[in-house]
Order: sequence, then C-alpha cells, then structure tokens
Amino acid sequence: MRKLALSAFVTACVLALAAAWLAAPCPSQAAPKVYRVEARTTTFGGSSYILGFGMCDIINKHSSWVRGSVLESSGTPENVKIVGMSPGKRSRTFFTCSAEMYEKAKKGEAPFNQDSYKFKDLMIMSYQQSLAVSIITLDPKIKTLADLKGKRVATWPKGTTKFAMTYNLIGGAGKEVLDSIKWQYTAYAGYNDMILGKTDAALAFCPERGNDVYTTVPKLKELMSKRDVYFITATPAMRKLSGKLYGDMYGATATLKKGVLGNGVPRQNVLCFNIVLAWAVYPEMPADVVYEILKVTTEYAKDLKTYHSSGKGWIPEKFGAYPAPKKDWHPGAVKFYQEHKIPFGLEYFNKLYPSE
Repeated sequence: MRKLALSAFVTACVLALAAAWLAAPCPSQAAPKVYRVEARTTTFGGSSYILGFGMCDIINKHSSWVRGSVLESSGTPENVKIVGMSPGKRSRTFFTCSAEMYEKAKKGEAPFNQDSYKFKDLMIMSYQQSLAVSIITLDPKIKTLADLKGKRVATWPKGTTKFAMTYNLIGGAGKEVLDSIKWQYTAYAGYNDMILGKTDAALAFCPERGNDVYTTVPKLKELMSKRDVYFITATPAMRKLSGKLYGDMYGATATLKKGVLGNGVPRQNVLCFNIVLAWAVYPEMPADVVYEILKVTTEYAKDLKTYHSSGKGWIPEKFGAYPAPKKDWHPGAVKFYQEHKIPFGLEYFNKLYPSE
C-alpha cells in the first residue's frame, strides 16, 4: 500500500509539473520587455500638457509593456530640437508639434536652419488637438487687433512657438500696429499682470472640443472666474494678411462664436488663428511602440476627456487630421490606420479643414 501511495504521489507531481510546463509561455510568447516613452508637451497647466499626462496615464494603466511619463517644454521648437538632437530621445519620445513649425522643420527653415538635417526626418504619429488662438484683454474698449496700437502685450519669449503666434497674429493688423507693441515676455503670469494693471493684453488659447465648440485652458478659466475677459478679434483682411506675410499656416482661421464659452463670452464673433497640433515622432521610435500607443489610447479614448474637455476631440475621425503627406507618417501609425480603416494625410486634412 505504501509503495502504491508513493507511486501515485510521484505520478501526480510529474503530471502537475508537465501541466505547468505546457501552460507556461514559450520565449516567443512572452510579453515584450517594458519600453519606456516620454510625452513632451508644452507649458505646465496648458491643454497639451494635460492631454499628454492623460495619454501616459492611460498607457500605464492599460498597456502590458509600454510605460509613459509626461514632460513640459516651451513648445514645438524646443521639442523638435531637443528630441531631434538626442539619439536616445529620438527612439523614446512623442511630442507636441504645431503645423507651421512642422513645415519649417521639414524645409530646414529658421528656427531649424542650423543642423537642419537632424530635423528633416520628422514624422507624424497622430493629430493631438486644434485650438483657437487669440488676444484677450480686461479693457472693453479694445475690440480689434488694430486697437492694440501702442499697448503692452504679454506673450512668451522670442524663439518660442507662442511668441511667433502672437507676433504673426497681430502682424495681420499691419506694420504700424506691430511696431508699436510693447512686448512683455511673462507667459501666463501676464494674466495676473492684467489684473494688476501692468499689461494691457495677453495671448490666449481655446481648445476645440467639437465642431464650432470650444473650451478654455485652466489658466484662462481661472482668469475668467476673477474678471470679465474680452476677446480681441481680427478682421478677415487681417487674417488674410497674416497668411500672406508669414505663410498659409498662419492664415488658418477659427471663429469663436458669440457666447460659445458661456455667460455671453465672447461678446462678439472673434476671428482667431487656428492652430493644429500633432503628436510627432522621429523614425527611430519602434513601429510596434507607436502602434501600441495608438491601440491602447484608441481603446480607452472615452477616458481622455476626463483629463481635459479637449479630449473629446480624440476620436478616430480626427486621428489623421494633420497637414502632412502620407509619406511623413510613421510606419507604426500607418499600419494602425490602415488596419482600422482610419483616413489620414494632407488630402484628408484639407477635406476636414477646407481653405476659405
């Protein structure tokens, strides 16, 4: 009996080990090694930073092998340059990239004219968001960009994307107005400076969250909770002149319709600069990593709006809405879009955002 019992026990152990061995994944089935990526965005507190945080948080929660962290920056030029010049970052970073700066990087134009070969292979992963860019004030007498003549305007330092936006937007009002501006490079601190009477106007962003529907970035929302904020409009002729002087991208126009932000704000239809942002990458980012980022964030797209209302725009119909030809889209993104029948590329962008 003792021998029979021992034999049965040994047999059971052998069968259990065999079952465990069969159930264990072979090396080819093992989960990929954890791959860490960074999302470089823009200023802390802006919608781009919040969306980048949301993307990384969703990836960390739901991907079995990709992990992400978010970083702030001064904007697209810094992102393109820092990532483009670092072999390590080129393979691990997706970053905010505005359409007008993407075009300059591909052409090797300033601010990317030095060591331009390091930036010309820039590629696109996906659309990020669209924003209406305008100038705001606390002075109800300032209604159009022409009224800014001789005024103090808060923006970001020279060399940043945000300074170029401010300069080129006001430039549509003509040289006389532009040359008279007293620039203050105080970024979002300019909002409080308006309250203190230290500046007259400042740059503002309103992310799109649906057709003709816009929201505010947190800093602007905070200002609007303290004071009546007035949005300064361009005229059609001003928007046309900006495009003529600084390039077609700077002539792209969005309209904040009267009252779209609630409580009668803005008080009038406001013609703004329409900025389109993408998540850009360099070719060294592995295709399977780009594919995984898009797969996971698509599966949990509904969660992105819980981080910022502009996340409502993270829908398949918008993923490919960026003015870049198909050859400039990353292979991992192309594979994902083709498999899921998601349109992308310059022709598709022009269909969604036809020129006026």
